[in-house]
Amino acid sequence: MGRGLMSSDLTESTPPSVARKCQRRLPVPWGAIVAFAALVALSCGGHGGDELILGATTSVQDPGLLDEIVLGFEDATDYDVKPVIGGSGQILEMARQGEFDVIMTHSPADEDKFIADGEGLDKRTVMRNFFLIAGPDDDPAGVEDAATIGEAFERISSGGYPFISRGDNSGTNHRELSIWDDLGIDPQSRPWYQESSTGQGQNLLVAAEKNAYTLVDSSTFTVFKERVDLRALITDKEKPNVYSVIRVSPDKHDVNAAGAIAFADFMTSQAGQCLIAGFGVEEYGESLFEPAAGCRAANAGG
Repeated sequence: MGRGLMSSDLTESTPPSVARKCQRRLPVPWGAIVAFAALVALSCGGHGGDELILGATTSVQDPGLLDEIVLGFEDATDYDVKPVIGGSGQILEMARQGEFDVIMTHSPADEDKFIADGEGLDKRTVMRNFFLIAGPDDDPAGVEDAATIGEAFERISSGGYPFISRGDNSGTNHRELSIWDDLGIDPQSRPWYQESSTGQGQNLLVAAEKNAYTLVDSSTFTVFKERVDLRALITDKEKPNVYSVIRVSPDKHDVNAAGAIAFADFMTSQAGQCLIAGFGVEEYGESLFEPAAGCRAANAGG
């Protein structure tokens, strides 16, 4: 079974702060972890270190959150998680081949089709952040003055300013292409439009190198902003970037169904939601992702 890129494979696009996070745990409320671990023990019994294959999008990995999720889940259970990283489109396609037990992606329309086709089930929204346009400090297209994200894209197109696309069938790429489509613009035929075919963090580095505009999620930009000479110019608050966990169908594929259920339960439990709420608070002074159900612990941030 192909495993792709593992969470432990830190690349040149991984900020030092993220590398440090891989060696430590967030201050998740211990009571929440204990409560969840007790629930797992009662409902499932011991798991004997069963392997769980998780497919996850790069925009969860690049800011460093995925490493914390894996550590938190492994602390609460006996599962050994093997993360595989890719764009949402790639992860969903691999899931159709039975490569994963459970996935975490951010491409709603593709996720719904995945479930409608009988390939997945039990979709649970776990968190969100926002898409934003990052661009040159002098902002030649005037993106910062645009009233909407669509108007910002139109200004980039009409002025012929460089734009770097993920171009990789990811959730971010799909969101970007949907904006161009709404405007009736085919950017792929324009000389100012380039595709990097890379993950979220690396794509941001490419845009910085070329002094270009790009679409990026707010969490990745926060983590990378000290490394790029780009500014966050406009944030799309009207359409949040929503992340969901989906179990791969045990009726179609040989999967660890019990492990997938345990992971989905963890992500929607107070332990998982508080982990998400606390991520980024210590280093950046704010939560980088918003948990879908919120965190009731007063010291979790968010």
